[in-house]
Order: sequence, then structure tokens, then C-alpha cells
Amino acid sequence: MGRLTVILDKMTDLKDTDGALNHPDPYVIFHLEQDNWALDKNYGKQTSSVKKCTCNPHYNETFTFEDVKSLRNLELNIKVYDEDWGRDDAMGKKNIKLEDLTPGEETEFVEKLDKDGKGLFRASARIYLKVKYDEE
Repeated sequence: MGRLTVILDKMTDLKDTDGALNHPDPYVIFHLEQDNWALDKNYGKQTSSVKKCTCNPHYNETFTFEDVKSLRNLELNIKVYDEDWGRDDAMGKKNIKLEDLTPGEETEFVEKLDKDGKGLFRASARIYLKVKYDEE
């Protein structure tokens, strides 16, 4: 068993989904799972704070997933949303395979966000993370 720590540093160049007089209020949902073809293991989801009126939010927030069995087939699914009244707008997503992490070492990721369905999206948007897996 182990612990996976994710540090959300920032995001850059998000699409301005709310128009010229308002900027997006972005937040991130992390979902960790072990993709074992038929017997997936779900380690839960965690949500960042909402950053008001910005296309370039800074977070410096840490998320911890406990009792992670191994790095084998481990995947971090990331979804970015704009908080709105009613339904939140999808702004992008990214799936990161983690099985090549070296236990005990922090790895930096700068990832291009992918389009999430019909969500509002900018191809140059990036998410900056640090990820570390510690075996117990």
C-alpha cells in the first residue's frame, strides 16, 4: 500500500467562458483509479478551490490519496470546470498514466488540456502538477 500526493500548482491560458465583462471561475476535480480492465479500483475524487475571475489561476493546493495498492495501471483523471450559476461549464480534461513514476520521487507534469465534450476550450491551456507516490 502507498500514498499518492498531487500538488496542483497552476493553470494557464484557460478559455474566457463568461464573456468580455467576466472571467471564468475555474476549479479542478481529480479522480484516481486503477484501470484493471474489468476490475477497476476507484480511489475517490478530490476537488480544488474555485479561483474567481481568472484565466490563469494559481492554487498551490495538495491532495492526498491513501491506501493506493500500487502504481500498476494507475491513472489520474483530471477535469477542469468553470463555476457558474446552475450548471458548471467544462473547460478541459486530461488523463495521466502514473505507472512509470519512481516511488519516493516527485515528478513534475506540464500537461496540455484536452477538449471535454462540448465544453468551452482553448488548445493552449495547460495544467501544472507535481505528483509523488510513497510506498508504506
